[in-house]
Amino acid sequence: MNDVEIIYLERPKFKSPVLIEGLPGIGLVGKIAAEHMIEELKAKKFAELYSYYLPPQVNIQKDNTVKLVNMEFYYWIDSSKHKELIILIGDFQAITPDSQYLITDYILDLAQECNVKRIYTLGGLGTGTITKNPRVFGATTSKELVEEMRKYGVVFRGSGSIFGASGLLLGMGMLRGFEGVCLMGETHGQIIDAKSAEALLRVLTKILDIEIDMTEISKKAKETEKQLNAMSKMIEEQIKTMERQEKYLSETPTYIR
Repeated sequence: MNDVEIIYLERPKFKSPVLIEGLPGIGLVGKIAAEHMIEELKAKKFAELYSYYLPPQVNIQKDNTVKLVNMEFYYWIDSSKHKELIILIGDFQAITPDSQYLITDYILDLAQECNVKRIYTLGGLGTGTITKNPRVFGATTSKELVEEMRKYGVVFRGSGSIFGASGLLLGMGMLRGFEGVCLMGETHGQIIDAKSAEALLRVLTKILDIEIDMTEISKKAKETEKQLNAMSKMIEEQIKTMERQEKYLSETPTYIR
């Protein structure tokens, strides 16, 4: 096997698809959203990426067979509405900074071969705080795209960094002439956040003008909400305990010899 190798299972005929990246990241927000799209759209896998720069392991599947970790490309075409999507998911991202660049190059090679013009990368924006209504933050490759995304409620912070594939696909994609948008669901950062993934997906489907059944991801979002509520109560109890301790210490006489 080469350092990076893409194996095609079939060669779909594309006109100008949109590439959506949903590799693992903060809160698995992008991964959850992308996998839900694949499931609901019944997208079909057409290529697999294998590399020495992915973790050295196989995953045991439900049928007890093993699968070498990889990245996978799926496609969905709706000819009647002139909609074409390529969705990238995976078990892991590349394990070193230089291999992140290398694998991103291969992904962009595939995108060019398929005549992709615009890329959406999906991820989470960890805030360390708990929110009931996660916002969707964004970054783009042009000012025109900023204004376009604002129409869909995407929030822009004006600073920060995007690490890994979600950032490199935009930065390296710019050098090749791709338009790019990173959409990041607001998340605490310490839990698997389906609630943030749902918020992200609702914005993305509006942008793409497609309909996807949200029933299953909404169920997962409710489970996330339960976890967040439990976390919130725990934090409140910790704060109350600290306040009681501080009050006790302030009221307790001290003696200096």
